[in-house]
Amino acid sequence: MVLQQIAAAAPSEIRPKPAEQALVDYWCSSLVLSAAFKFRVSPDQTYYLYHVKQVWQLSLISPDEWGSRQPGAFVATCMLQRDMTWKLVFASDLPESARLALVAFLEAFQARATESDTFDELLPDYIAELPYQQRVLASALKRSLQHSLQLAGDNGLGLLEAAVQGQLAISR
Repeated sequence: MVLQQIAAAAPSEIRPKPAEQALVDYWCSSLVLSAAFKFRVSPDQTYYLYHVKQVWQLSLISPDEWGSRQPGAFVATCMLQRDMTWKLVFASDLPESARLALVAFLEAFQARATESDTFDELLPDYIAELPYQQRVLASALKRSLQHSLQLAGDNGLGLLEAAVQGQLAISR
């Protein structure tokens, strides 16, 4: 069963990406994978990211469907791409608390990147604190980004350098 789930999460349609794009994809994907969710996600499906009581939460339910019962601040519409990276479209009316939480997530992400000496440290194969489904997706994400960078002629050092130089920014 585990091997079937890992195989199902294998990236497809991988294309070359410059280090800066891979870094953005990694940050967006890390944000989604840090969210609480207990369902299996599929490529090309739309999901919704909320910031609920200081926790990220991924949902199948859109802000319109929630109506007045929305659990927290709507942050972004999310879609798992076929290369196992996440595409995010951020809400235009992001509340200040969610904006500050995104900045804090970015700063922690950049701090981890600065502390990483190798590509494998920056993109680990196994992250113990993640729930099972998110660990499977994180492993697929690493394979995807590693392959995309190799296709672009980067052995991972460009991604590490871009991360250390802080080439990822969110306006405050």
